[in-house]
Amino acid sequence: MRRINTSFSHLNLEKKNDKIKNSDWSKPTLLEDILKFSPKIVETYDDLVKDVAQIMYYNRNLTLFFRGQSKDYKDDERTTIKSSIYRKKPDEKRIMLKDRFNVLKSKSDELKRLFKESEVKYAGRDLINKYPEIAWSLLQHYEVCDTPLLDITHSLHVACSFAFDRNEEGKTGIIYVLGMPWQNDPLGYNSYEELLNIKLLSVSPPQANRPYFQEGYLAGPFPNYQLDNSVRATQFDFARRLIAKFEIPISDDFWGVGFNRIPSEKLYQPNDPIKELCDKLKS
Repeated sequence: MRRINTSFSHLNLEKKNDKIKNSDWSKPTLLEDILKFSPKIVETYDDLVKDVAQIMYYNRNLTLFFRGQSKDYKDDERTTIKSSIYRKKPDEKRIMLKDRFNVLKSKSDELKRLFKESEVKYAGRDLINKYPEIAWSLLQHYEVCDTPLLDITHSLHVACSFAFDRNEEGKTGIIYVLGMPWQNDPLGYNSYEELLNIKLLSVSPPQANRPYFQEGYLAGPFPNYQLDNSVRATQFDFARRLIAKFEIPISDDFWGVGFNRIPSEKLYQPNDPIKELCDKLKS
């Protein structure tokens, strides 16, 4: 995927808020600096929304998406945002990419078979057969196996709730702001930016509750060419699309009056029929 070499970032906001007047505070920031420097600390959800509003205004050429997680992962002291299939496990000397893609192919075929043999005729199963990325998106979203796709959302509220999820009171979470091309199609293939963006709300079977409660999207590399080549793996790091990063406190005080985190049972929807289907593939 192509890099966003410069953008208006959280570092611009920190310059703007500096007590010493900085006349070039709005000058675009190099990606290298965004990756290397610390996130901007915000204390409340209201402050985060206001900061993101400025980020959006000064990056009008992009659609901004969010990802919330427990920490800012680093590789060589720079932020890295890799999809699960490109992450090195603690006990691995090297990533066996071809093996992982073989598993992905096998699970995709099994998922198509389950949809075909199901007594319930789910809407959208034809799309799953036509577009391999939709099968991948369900396998990724329901945590069946590693895929080259990354979970993102259009909702800042959802992203913050994920930063709280599986985290501990008194610690902090991270919100990433990622820049994606504008798209009109639920399956957004962008050959120039070498990116794929899937609007799960439009391509998932309506019985798949989880994507709708998460306002879920999935992004990945495009085209589907040599994705299992470990030499190219660094090209698929979504840190190349990073616009800004924020650090938030894991505390009820963060939300203020009128907002609350979305509970885990709402985000993950345990009684989701498509989850039950995908759970059969987790052996």
